[in-house]
Amino acid sequence: MRFSLSSRFCLFNGVCVLSQGDDFVEFGVTGNNQEVGEKLRKSARNFFRKNGVEDPSIGFTEVAPEEVRKRVAIGYGSEGEENAEKFDSEPGADGKSESVNAMLLDSILSAAGERGATDVHIEEGRVRFRICGILGDYCALSQERNGELVRRVKALSRLDLLETRRGQDGQFSFAGTRGRVSVRVSCVPCLSISGEGCESVVLRLLDPLRIPLELPSLGFGREQAALLEGLCELDFGLVLVCGATGSGKSTTAASLLKLISGKGRGSKKIITIEDPPEYVLEGMTQIRVDERSSMGFSDALRLVFRQDPDVIFVGEVRDEATAATCMRAALTGHLVLATMHTSGFGATLARLRGLGVSGDDVSSSLRAVVMQRLVPTDSGVRLDAEIRTFGDFGGKHEK
Repeated sequence: MRFSLSSRFCLFNGVCVLSQGDDFVEFGVTGNNQEVGEKLRKSARNFFRKNGVEDPSIGFTEVAPEEVRKRVAIGYGSEGEENAEKFDSEPGADGKSESVNAMLLDSILSAAGERGATDVHIEEGRVRFRICGILGDYCALSQERNGELVRRVKALSRLDLLETRRGQDGQFSFAGTRGRVSVRVSCVPCLSISGEGCESVVLRLLDPLRIPLELPSLGFGREQAALLEGLCELDFGLVLVCGATGSGKSTTAASLLKLISGKGRGSKKIITIEDPPEYVLEGMTQIRVDERSSMGFSDALRLVFRQDPDVIFVGEVRDEATAATCMRAALTGHLVLATMHTSGFGATLARLRGLGVSGDDVSSSLRAVVMQRLVPTDSGVRLDAEIRTFGDFGGKHEK
């Protein structure tokens, strides 16, 4: 039997059990409440004495309120909850009055925002954050809690709660510490270890205030920033921003678009095609792609030509039709910026060829490829970028 506290006591007093063993227990506390601390010590000693331990180790660690809420939500309804230690002074308000699933999701999103995560992965048995391009565990989940959390996400995203055999995409927003943050949702059915069906849910956090959109602030060197500024003055051609998932491609592209808009002083028509827009940029026409309504990237690109654009940004080149239309736009007097998921310059050119783009079209339209990744450091993260230019911008620039 393990020592446990009831949900309502934890929520009311801001405490939780962090860890425990045969002869120790560590409590998490949100404040210096000596009365509650003494009650915890007394209850823990009684519990261990009943189990034959006369001198248990009882410790206290200060934690954030979100940590208490997360642990209560994860453990709610478990065997430990049902057998939780009771206190005579326990408040009458029942923890059930607050949605446990809403509480858990709020704590996950709050923690993701505080840690600078770009994606939250809800998988069988665990939740993971992608920070600086690297996935890491955040917390473990029981099968029951996992299913309830997925249903909570679906409800907020207005997705079909009963549909578990096909993928669904949606979106919702939540109040972050610095304002509203948009959350893009992707649900995909998958197999579980138990052999039963389950769903993998990925939440992309789209926080427009997360990163300043200036090239030097992003980590580009002085020469690289000057080169990118020169590319922003082109009248036509294709500039690709490439890298792995979570490498900051969209942020770099948004910075370039902001720079183009500033240099043009309102004289350029800039249209973006994204799924969905990750940054809301002033002075631009931003189109949200919706594959479910037959409005894909290639369809949106064809419509954009009628809007008399000077600059076009494509959120991702992912199919032959989009690649061909981007090339045609770059060859007919438009400056085209786009992102691609590739791992190197050779892979980028191979990807273009795989999408049916001829070598002649590449040599005629491609002006630059920005290859980047984020590298964790002791103080945070740094940008590792290399820019290869073509045509009038021949050269290679590393940092």
